[in-house]
Amino acid sequence: MQLRLLPDVYGVLKLTPPQPFPLWLSDANLFFVAQTEDEYSIMCPQRSIPAGTAYSAGYRCLRVDGDLAFDEIGVVARVSKPLADTGLSLFVVSTHDRDYVLVHQDNLAMALRAYQMVGFTVIFETLRP
Repeated sequence: MQLRLLPDVYGVLKLTPPQPFPLWLSDANLFFVAQTEDEYSIMCPQRSIPAGTAYSAGYRCLRVDGDLAFDEIGVVARVSKPLADTGLSLFVVSTHDRDYVLVHQDNLAMALRAYQMVGFTVIFETLRP
C-alpha cells in the first residue's frame, strides 16, 4: 500500500452549532467537516484556522494513494493496524475515493517507521510554511 505524506500541518477543532458554515475554510486545499446534533468537527490546515480559535494542533496527514474501490474491504484496518501495534493514536477520515490518516507530528517518525516495517511505501511532499 502506498501513502503520501501531505505537506501541511493540520488542526482538529470542534465548534458548537447552530452557526453558519465556517467560511474561513474556503481557502483550505483540504478540509473535512462533520456535523452532528451537538458539534461541528473540523480538520483543516492550521494556517486556515482563525486566530483565537481553540484547536488541537500539530497533526500530519497521510493520504492512501491508489485506485481503491469505494467498497474495498479492509483499507482502514490495514492503515490502522501498524499504528495500533506500535501504540500510536490516529484519526481517520474517509471520502468516496480516498482515506486519510492523521497522526500527531510528535509521533510522525515512529508512524512512518511502523508503516515502512510492514511494507508500505511512503511518498513525501514538501512541507508548506
